[in-house]
Amino acid sequence: MPFDFRRFDIYRKVPKDLTQPTYTGAIISICCCLFILFLFLSELTGFITTEVVNELYVDDPDKDSGGKIDVSLNLSLPNLHCELVGLDIQDEMGRHEVGHIDNSMKIPLNNGAGCRFEGQFSINKEVSPQPGVRVPTFA
Repeated sequence: MPFDFRRFDIYRKVPKDLTQPTYTGAIISICCCLFILFLFLSELTGFITTEVVNELYVDDPDKDSGGKIDVSLNLSLPNLHCELVGLDIQDEMGRHEVGHIDNSMKIPLNNGAGCRFEGQFSINKEVSPQPGVRVPTFA
């Protein structure tokens, strides 16, 4: 006796002579299909859209140590030329460096079509609850 998968069917067929289609049922079915289509398309557009964020906030888990926070970056930007990549460092203690180049390297990717940016720097710890390092900026 072979195994019959039909016994798992939770929507069993009712003979047509025992059911009667109605306009209300048709309207509810069409509304449900339209709602499902709306949900699908809204999730699909949310998945496909790209959000560009050009800020990075660094938080120090050891708030009581004082001094500076060492930061190391390794960013791969496969579709951005190296001449467009830069680094601005800013903290709320007053330090602001535009175009930081010390201890940083730009390595071309994809035959010059992309760039890998590597850099190391230190920032002052902040007194305020919102830390701030802004990287990278694109010229």
